[in-house]
Amino acid sequence: MHLNVYQQSEIFYFAFVFGAALGIYYDLYRLLRYLGLDSKAAVMTQDIIFMSTAGVMCFLFAEVTVNGRLRAFVIFSHLIGFFSYRFSFGMLSGFVFKFLGRIFGFVSGAAVKFFEWITKGAEKFACYFNDKYRQISCAFVKKHGERKKFKTI
Repeated sequence: MHLNVYQQSEIFYFAFVFGAALGIYYDLYRLLRYLGLDSKAAVMTQDIIFMSTAGVMCFLFAEVTVNGRLRAFVIFSHLIGFFSYRFSFGMLSGFVFKFLGRIFGFVSGAAVKFFEWITKGAEKFACYFNDKYRQISCAFVKKHGERKKFKTI
């Protein structure tokens, strides 16, 4: 399939925009990491999911634009678009994600402390109720034990 210069430049620009869109897609995974899903297993799983889905999307892009043929300028344009987003707006989004991660960490920490306070209060109430129940039941058992038993004939 022969592409003239106009078609190649048009595909180059579309691939550039698509690469920037992949950078935005990658930011979703970065946000998950800033929100606390940053263990080794979680990061590995996120990277595998990103690479798999990005590979499929790039294949479908190539299928639509250049009939599935491997063109170096398309791959190059994807990379330029991805890295230009990553090192421009992606840097700004990183600061925003850090801020959101800190807010989320503060709110989740406060919620955990609140629920710990609630459960400790419920536990104290349950212990108090249990102690009162034992006192009452022990009083009934003592009275029952003091009663005279009738002999059966």
